[in-house]
Amino acid sequence: QASIYVVRGGEEVRIEVSSIVRGDLVVLGTGDVVPADLRLVEAFDIKVSEMALTGEPEDVAKTWKMRRQREGEPEKLTPENMVFSGCSVTSGKGKGIVVETGMHTRIGRIAQLIAGGDGGKAKTKCG
Repeated sequence: QASIYVVRGGEEVRIEVSSIVRGDLVVLGTGDVVPADLRLVEAFDIKVSEMALTGEPEDVAKTWKMRRQREGEPEKLTPENMVFSGCSVTSGKGKGIVVETGMHTRIGRIAQLIAGGDGGKAKTKCG
């Protein structure tokens, strides 16, 4: 998908995904691919496929509500109020504030790790 709806100047407008910046309010619906890492501010029965990030085959229900972490409870890899770049919206709708874009997203950081942490610039030596 090359474009997505965002709220700018109080109105929903369609923009190129490459034009999204931190702080944009992105409108999501069924079938959309999340264009950046977003913190949800509205969520209506929204589910996303996080298979690209976690390998989890089941769709994950999301909410705009913050959930306090209980003492001793491990931090979740993908918090319930966040949706991540590259994940598909499988049902529902919502809106989220862009918190990270490009190589600063979770999927971008994974790509950097796979490339060797420096974008693939370093040469690996054997022996």
